Amino acid sequence: MKLYEVICHGAHGRGDDADTIYLVRAPDFRTAVEQVTTNASLKHHGGNTAFPHVVYEIGTDLSLHPENHPRILRGPYFQCAYNRGWRAWYRKIEGSEYTKDWQEETNENPFTA
Repeated sequence: MKLYEVICHGAHGRGDDADTIYLVRAPDFRTAVEQVTTNASLKHHGGNTAFPHVVYEIGTDLSLHPENHPRILRGPYFQCAYNRGWRAWYRKIEGSEYTKDWQEETNENPFTA
């Protein structure tokens, strides 16, 4: 199992300076997103279902007694999300709307590719 930060842009009732972040254990990033969408408290998202915008893969679960099922381990916590070089996925945008499709961030330099 891997560890992911699942990030919803903004923090309901806390202004625009923070994001809503969950630490999730899951086998893949899509399962991590599903955990937040299904199990996050509605009150932290203005009464709506959580809508994650970004996912960071931050490592592997190295618990002494690991569990084999996905779950939210911590959160929500409210701070500005920052990618410290981790593998990342972002929701695709069409026009000005987010879609249900995801795109992995790559480290390729577009000027040398």
